[in-house]
Amino acid sequence: MEDKIKKAKEYATKMHKGQYRKGGEEYIVHPTRVANYVKEFKESNELDMLIEAAYLHDTIEDTNATYYDLVHEFGPGVASIVLELTTDEDMKKELGKKKYLQKKLKNMSSWALVIKLCDRLDNVTDMKNCSQDFIYKYKNETTEILKYLKENRELSNTHKRIIEEIEKKLKDYS
Repeated sequence: MEDKIKKAKEYATKMHKGQYRKGGEEYIVHPTRVANYVKEFKESNELDMLIEAAYLHDTIEDTNATYYDLVHEFGPGVASIVLELTTDEDMKKELGKKKYLQKKLKNMSSWALVIKLCDRLDNVTDMKNCSQDFIYKYKNETTEILKYLKENRELSNTHKRIIEEIEKKLKDYS
């Protein structure tokens, strides 16, 4: 199974080539950290599939990779999780980002939510190079999304542990 994880990381690296994070680092650093968070927080017989999906979580949204490419390369399980994590830009515009994310996270599969929360954890951890305005906005948005999730969704112990970690990191920006 390690080969499939390595293949997912290599594919994500190739697809995100030339993309950079706000802090200036190569984009692949982000999916790698998300995959590491998944490894840290999740125990599952499907852990390898979740790690693959974590590496690939932004490929449909941010590259020219398609759902069908991912089905062909990694199978329908991984591809479906990545598709579930992909933003529907029209719906986001219609509802507004915060409402869209609240609804999306409330209704996504438990596995996709693990990756989405790890994604959010990495984004919160990585805000040190961002403007104060961005930090304030992202912190408030994250706080409201997490509150909504806790009130409106059944959460696993894994979800709760990741949420606690996100909330701890948010306190660094008080």
